[in-house]
Amino acid sequence: MSDDEIPVLRDAVARKPQGTLSAEQVDEICDSLSAETWVLIDKLLAEALRETEEALRFKINDRLNDELPALIEKALREKLATDTDN
Repeated sequence: MSDDEIPVLRDAVARKPQGTLSAEQVDEICDSLSAETWVLIDKLLAEALRETEEALRFKINDRLNDELPALIEKALREKLATDTDN
């Protein structure tokens, strides 16, 4: 069997008769694609929101770990200083 006898994809596509779609079929395809697109968008948004929430949670925890001890220390020193003044 030579290379000339082996069918290739372009030959198969070229031999396929070109059909036309009715307006109803086009509408069905559009509706289906639209519905599937919205499902995908909802999925991607939910995933992005989860990732953003997690990133914010880590950022807030880091800032609390960095800033809260100094804030507590400042508040205690101020309170203890006013208590010893009285």
